[in-house]
Amino acid sequence: MINTKSTNKEFHGYPGNGTILCDNDVRSLITESNLLVYLVKQKKLSAVVVTLCLSFLLLTQCSKTEPSLISVRPEKAPNGVILESVTINGLDADFFHGTSTKPQMALVLLGGSEGGRYWSYHPEFIQELIKHGFCVLSLPYFGTDNLPINLRSIPLEYFSKAFHWLSLQEKQVIPNDYGLVGVSRGAELALLLGSRYPEVKGIVAIDPSSVVFPGPPTGFLDALRGQHSAWSENGKELSFVTVPFSWTTIRGMISGKRTSMFEKALKNTQRVKMSEIPVEKIQGPILLVSFTHDQVWPSTLMSEQIMNRLHENNFLFHYEHVAYDGGHSEWSVEPRRTKILTFLREQLLNPISK
Repeated sequence: MINTKSTNKEFHGYPGNGTILCDNDVRSLITESNLLVYLVKQKKLSAVVVTLCLSFLLLTQCSKTEPSLISVRPEKAPNGVILESVTINGLDADFFHGTSTKPQMALVLLGGSEGGRYWSYHPEFIQELIKHGFCVLSLPYFGTDNLPINLRSIPLEYFSKAFHWLSLQEKQVIPNDYGLVGVSRGAELALLLGSRYPEVKGIVAIDPSSVVFPGPPTGFLDALRGQHSAWSENGKELSFVTVPFSWTTIRGMISGKRTSMFEKALKNTQRVKMSEIPVEKIQGPILLVSFTHDQVWPSTLMSEQIMNRLHENNFLFHYEHVAYDGGHSEWSVEPRRTKILTFLREQLLNPISK
């Protein structure tokens, strides 16, 4: 039996896309995990088709994406911090910096699949980064008025534009020497960008993926057409690991505990081989942060996969994985923030000062 009882009204079709669970009376329509097997054995093809359609409906049409509350630019910056809007050449970002008269290393902050200006609404963290001697570009990549609505085929060239813009800010920014901090899908993205752009000199990946995964479907008909990569390059979608349509997936999306469905997806060794992120190409130190009770996807497992790949390829830079006892991207775990700030200071700032 599938447990349909849940007090949490939110789940994410894929990590963090801000969808809402269907009503209990709709969810209760699915009760037996072996229903399809039974129907197939009874040769009731029409019932199988109806059940499949109902399942697709539960995964898409019953989950409506609400407008992001963080899609608009903050009205003010943290105390002692200057906020500039960046709306040039297709960019839509927030640039935070202090009053230093010397150029500083820029950190590019990448949110997850909640979209919008995730990091712009973490003023305390931004303030800490500024105090440590960084300037900060909070860079949305979908979910604002000027960017794509959905996490689908986001061109990596968009981020190249951001790097170019930073290189022109000579008074505030040390050019072509950037750190990336990404969370969830933003961590997946940070590792992708680091493997392609040599100006990325260090990465903090919080709850990362070791592979490229698809973006969430936009509706029932879209789901029937198949899955699509979250990222693209040169006009082509990047290879990705498909999330299998199965009872594991349905249970995960109904309950909000989706780790098992991604673990199952990672067993597709052929797709994993095609979609694995070539992290060994990153030109700087890497910190992986995961949580052992992650219910969104298996971030600890995938962090270990990344560590193994770096080891097998004799990665030349510092790399480490720290796993904390907590849920997905849990900010309440204070040692996490301390570890991130220490890593950024010791691995990115100190080499500059030597």
